[in-house]
Amino acid sequence: MDILKDLLNSLVPILGQTAVDALADNLKDVTAGMDEGWKKTVLSLLTNAVEQFGPEGIQIALTAITDLMDNKPPKIDWADLEVASDIVAKLQNAEADKKSAVNDWLAKISDVLGKIIQGIIKGLMATKKPAEEGEQT
Repeated sequence: MDILKDLLNSLVPILGQTAVDALADNLKDVTAGMDEGWKKTVLSLLTNAVEQFGPEGIQIALTAITDLMDNKPPKIDWADLEVASDIVAKLQNAEADKKSAVNDWLAKISDVLGKIIQGIIKGLMATKKPAEEGEQT
């Protein structure tokens, strides 16, 4: 959790304390109940996807998870074998209430990740020097 604290503290100058506090509250919702095995497995798949594809990996993983929950074969040959096996076992035959919980949680985590990425982009734009703004690439 220290990594999350460091990340949030680094976003204060960019987003302001109020926005960072709201983001921290959202992160609490996302990390609550991490003892549920499927949440750890979903995060592992998201991590594998981001490692393989960068920021686009989030959408790739979300698509794979949605396919699994719709009983479609997911395209997860890029994932670590253990993670791929776990995600299939935990989500493919999930009951309707569990699928709803997964969807709700994915919506929360997607929102939080989106806000973090926005903060990072704003920070990068804020650190761009005025001389660089007129440069052409």
